[in-house]
Amino acid sequence: MNTKIDSALEHLKDVVIKVFEPTGAPSAEAMVRNRAVPNMTEGMAALVSLTKRYLDGLLDPFITLLEIHKLMYFLQESGEPLKLHYIKYHYGPYATNLSHVFNRIEGHMLSGYADGGDKPDKPIKIIPGADADAAAFLAQRTETIARINRVAELIDGFETPFGMELLATVHWVVKNEGRDNIINRTYKWGAHKRKFSPRQIEIAISRLSRYGWIDAQATT
Repeated sequence: MNTKIDSALEHLKDVVIKVFEPTGAPSAEAMVRNRAVPNMTEGMAALVSLTKRYLDGLLDPFITLLEIHKLMYFLQESGEPLKLHYIKYHYGPYATNLSHVFNRIEGHMLSGYADGGDKPDKPIKIIPGADADAAAFLAQRTETIARINRVAELIDGFETPFGMELLATVHWVVKNEGRDNIINRTYKWGAHKRKFSPRQIEIAISRLSRYGWIDAQATT
């Protein structure tokens, strides 16, 4: 037995074990280091400007991915030609192709998207100076500015992930599924939507109707 052990140890003399420190995912800065700064477009400028307007009403320096999806949903619904493909999703209307925009502007206009996954609570920040660049780009684009103002007016007081999901969900239901029995239609979306009380859904209907986003005859 000892002879076998000695033989095995003899073979292990030349084995070299190396341990490497884990480096984790590359930083957002590393990911964009070799990428050219994207040319500002009307859609990008609108996204940054509307996000800045939203953040101006908050104490937090960041906005969640969920909230940006809802902001852009309402901006497109206001008439801005963004070409975003919204679908009915767990947390309300979700744009399947908005990720392409985030990937292009990550590290240049916004930061935080590259930090793994498409989680709705992912914090996104505006890169310093990007809001000024966006504002300058939109300075003569009065129709886009008017649409941004209209969205900002609608969401005033709803600036939380909960509030934005509520508004966008109710709007989607009324527009795509009917203007009656809205509470039941909302709950049929999925069990997740039962976090909205009937009273909260009624408040959302009232706000959307008051500012002309849905038919005033919509009923619960």
